[in-house]
Amino acid sequence: MKKILIILLLLPLTVSSQSNRFKEKGIKIDNYVNTLLRDWNIPGLALVIVHKDRIIYTKGYGYRDLENKLPVTETTLFPIASNTKLFTATLATQLATEGKLNLDLPIKQYVPEINFYNPELNFKVTFRDLLSHRTGLPAYDGIWLNASFQRKELLNKISYMKPELGFREGYIYNNNMYTLAGIGIEAISGKSWEENIQERIFKPLEMTSSGFTGVGAHPEEHALSYFQAEGSGKLTPRTFIAQSETLAPAGNIYSNMIDMSQWLILQVNGGNYKGKQVIATTAVQETKIPNAISDKIGRYDELSNSVYALGRMLQTYKGTKMISHTGSIDGFYSNLTYLPSDSLALFIVHNSFSAGSLRSVMNLPLIDILKDREITNWSARYRKDYLESQEKNKKTVDEINASQVKNTLPSHLALAYTGKFSHPVYGDILIGLQNNSLQLKYRSLNATLHHWHYDQFITMEDGRGFPDMRISFLTNDKGEIDRISTRPFGDPLTEFVRVK
Repeated sequence: MKKILIILLLLPLTVSSQSNRFKEKGIKIDNYVNTLLRDWNIPGLALVIVHKDRIIYTKGYGYRDLENKLPVTETTLFPIASNTKLFTATLATQLATEGKLNLDLPIKQYVPEINFYNPELNFKVTFRDLLSHRTGLPAYDGIWLNASFQRKELLNKISYMKPELGFREGYIYNNNMYTLAGIGIEAISGKSWEENIQERIFKPLEMTSSGFTGVGAHPEEHALSYFQAEGSGKLTPRTFIAQSETLAPAGNIYSNMIDMSQWLILQVNGGNYKGKQVIATTAVQETKIPNAISDKIGRYDELSNSVYALGRMLQTYKGTKMISHTGSIDGFYSNLTYLPSDSLALFIVHNSFSAGSLRSVMNLPLIDILKDREITNWSARYRKDYLESQEKNKKTVDEINASQVKNTLPSHLALAYTGKFSHPVYGDILIGLQNNSLQLKYRSLNATLHHWHYDQFITMEDGRGFPDMRISFLTNDKGEIDRISTRPFGDPLTEFVRVK
């Protein structure tokens, strides 16, 4: 039987009426979550809600491990993904409060070895710009996905990142800039980003079960994530790991509902936890100041346009101010939401790749329930979008398949395609020959290359969740294969040059 923790103290009512009233809310929450699990085939989900300085509801649903029927509980560990960003932003604002950095001075003053694509960025990019996604640089997520290089090596790659927008011209979500902010924090503090998180946040908040993906042994109670392999019709554990040490300041923390409740309580109480000022109130407030418009269009009447502060977004939902952020990594999706006027905060996370789009709205029906409103069926809206996108993706795949030129042959013998192909930002791709088949090795991906047409080859879904890759071999003036062209993890088309 799943462990449930419910503390019945939400509103100043009599004990009896208060208990009955929250019992009704608890039933509605259960109904809502169980419907999500059923409609989206989500294996497991956990949530925690706090009011002022205490947990009012926390529960695990479904399974963290389907095969072994291990249930999700409030102590099950999940990656919180990009909800890590608020931790990094809080370190920066706390250091600023202590006078150790200025959020509005160029990051190059603190990390002189940083060199951006152009002089303007070198002279102007600040911590605030990095933490509010307004540098103008595109995501370049293929740089860190599944990568094994050390964090500071990112400094050697920054100069190759070509801006997509002018400086402070608009909002482009960028994980690499949070890693860069983490490097800046390390330079200023003389300690690693992980040590700063442990000493300044985890330890004083008694977050004893939280840690960092890829650091130390794999925690025993960690959840698995699941995806539905194409054509399989069943949920399969995802073994492809996108997270890397490089990503850490942008998304590497894992935690459980008990530990996350402590973090939520700190947010609700302006940096205070159990009577101790863990983070300065001014530092917490700084993370709430808007810096960039993150949603200029808006889609639903219930939600205002959103603005990005530092590690979180601000908008209104049905007239209520809401401060939130989502997280997504390796098939885990989360949402952290704080309602300042109600002294309420919640965190919700699940482990289903197919239900990833829900992360931005799965908090909203919980808000409706907590505030005694009519519950808007956000799941149905997003399920409709999901099914339409699946149909669109199928048509795209069909169009790609139809574009294949049948009965063509490669222009060279197999051995001519082998070698090491390198790029200064994305690293090395190795092409080898095994049993007369070309084999690709890129980061942790080991896959057979299947001939598509002419000198183009592809990898195929192997049931582990690895992204497919399409490789085009290119030749020089002598007709020798000297380059390959591909889109590393969905990034822009990039050429890797043969080095041997």
